Amino acid sequence: MSSVNEKPKYSMINVTKGHTVRKYDTELDNVRGRTLAMGGQVRMQVLKAITALEEGNIDLAREVVDREHKIDHCELDIDEAIFNLIAKRQPVGRDLRFILALSKVAGDLERAGDRAACIAWCVIRLMEQAVQPLSPKISPHIRKLDRVVRGLLERSLNALTRTDVDVAFDVLQAGLQLDSGFEAAINRVMSCVSEDVRRLDQVPNLVFILRALASIGDLASNIAEQVIFVIEGRDVRYQNKASLIDALRKREDH
Repeated sequence: MSSVNEKPKYSMINVTKGHTVRKYDTELDNVRGRTLAMGGQVRMQVLKAITALEEGNIDLAREVVDREHKIDHCELDIDEAIFNLIAKRQPVGRDLRFILALSKVAGDLERAGDRAACIAWCVIRLMEQAVQPLSPKISPHIRKLDRVVRGLLERSLNALTRTDVDVAFDVLQAGLQLDSGFEAAINRVMSCVSEDVRRLDQVPNLVFILRALASIGDLASNIAEQVIFVIEGRDVRYQNKASLIDALRKREDH
């Protein structure tokens, strides 16, 4: 049982329910469902790309590359559904913010899918060079960054599913780990090269992989920002993440 002095958490809202025209609820929920399904495909692409790297599986990497166009088509389908919804329903207020947010989320997911394909291409090049196997000292750092990134993506999609600002806020906080994880992985790559110069040719592809992972994490934070936009009506893009988190924390404390 909660205390009367307990600090209230941000409320969760259901944007796709409660309209006078029930079909409108269904149409909104359908677009969100398509966007979330696209997010699930992107998460799987990232997982497969990193698995291909860890296992040295060039066929799996090629599968990721071959499936990239399906992610692109998802964005096109979502954009068409959004255009039709706006033309038909002429949404305003929170409904309009929600629909515009879904459009931006689909764009961010498409870019995340591109980064997953970039990772796969790097894996293919590494396997084709095959001068030296990937150092076991590097793999744990890549795996750790991958876990952070896919966790951010999963939680940001959960925030969108529930339209929950608290979850979105958590994503922004967790996203601050990206820089330190990226720097640690880069330092380990350089350290391994200094120990064995025969691995020098691996550096460009490994750096591209790490940058792609960090970029996917940033895109997950963008999705969380869209959830904040839907509920709060504030466009918080391009703001300093640490300052934004501090401002939200202060608001929650009041």
